[in-house]
Amino acid sequence: MATHDLDSGVATAAGRPWTRTVGMIGTGAAAGATIEYLLDPDRGRSRRAKVRDQASHAVHALSHGLGRVGRDLRNRSRGIAAQARFRLTGRSADDRILHERVRAELGRYLTHPHAVHVSVENRVARLEGDVLSREERPAERAIRRIPGVKAVDARWKVHRDPSNVPQLQGLGRARPPAPELLHQHWAPSARFVTGTAAAALWVLARRFRPAIAWPLRGAGAVLAARAATNLPLRRLTGINAGRRAIDVNRAISIAASPEEIWPLVSDYSIFATVMPDVREVRRSADGLRSHWEIIGPAGRLIRLDAIETSREEGRHIAWKSADGQLIAHAGMVRLTPEEDGRTRVQVRLSYNPVVGAAGHAVARLLGADPATKLKEDLMRLKSYIEGQRRHAIGQPSR
Repeated sequence: MATHDLDSGVATAAGRPWTRTVGMIGTGAAAGATIEYLLDPDRGRSRRAKVRDQASHAVHALSHGLGRVGRDLRNRSRGIAAQARFRLTGRSADDRILHERVRAELGRYLTHPHAVHVSVENRVARLEGDVLSREERPAERAIRRIPGVKAVDARWKVHRDPSNVPQLQGLGRARPPAPELLHQHWAPSARFVTGTAAAALWVLARRFRPAIAWPLRGAGAVLAARAATNLPLRRLTGINAGRRAIDVNRAISIAASPEEIWPLVSDYSIFATVMPDVREVRRSADGLRSHWEIIGPAGRLIRLDAIETSREEGRHIAWKSADGQLIAHAGMVRLTPEEDGRTRVQVRLSYNPVVGAAGHAVARLLGADPATKLKEDLMRLKSYIEGQRRHAIGQPSR
């Protein structure tokens, strides 16, 4: 036993200098590369300026984010205090105020609240009219919980099939209150609390065995990613996200009229010219379908089939990917006239890459960020159209 402890102590003592040496070498190499990058004689000045701008932007964004979190926390604390006062003192409200509370609560639980007539007398809420069977119980329970309501007299007619009831026709949507963490977008305070909980899970995982520690770390990583991106998990992972895991929206002003730009963008003939990653675009005979061959990350050739969903001549085109495509996507191009004969060209893309927003983040690290590429492609489109226009009227190109 003593020999084993002695051997372990020697190994540990011998291992520490080696680990420290490797760490010092790595730190020195990173510091040297950073110094060489920033002090380069040719481009060092612009790089240092870029680093300063990014640092200033990061500090500004951090300060702005902390301010939003602080304001949100203050507002929520005031809301909690007001809700507590409402629960304690709201029972003394008169029938007129209770009537408004009942109407507001019906709007959360019924798809057609206008089909129900509400009257309140001596703190008894009387409900008359028509209601769907699946909404009757939740709405009645919610009204009974309203502070000040002594009883509920439900005299409404319950319908399983609304097809023969005119008051229940048309589209409607009930909006029952949902917990904050089930919302699609989280408030700043919810993101802050969730991020703090994720960090706490990582720290707590050190006290458990690997069988428990790794699930805790995984849960912490998921919560941290959800709080940092403020994207639902289905869009973050790409699972059941449809065509909207990532949204990209860019616009540019071009010195040409919509009538000059429309022939180029409407038949996709210009895309292979101004977009280096587009190898070929072929349209079907009826013009409703198009086949695209695009060079993706790592030089991989991607083939896409798109279907036009709407078209307004001279103004608007919208499309979506055909069923069964590897990358589900949808897009839109809109031309809006501006002053002095200019045109605002807006492009909006929604797509679902492999593993959703996580795949988008990896692609961005590898130099294939679609938002940046779209901006560059719009700049090339602007240069191409304005150059062709100057050439047509005999002006020298810039």
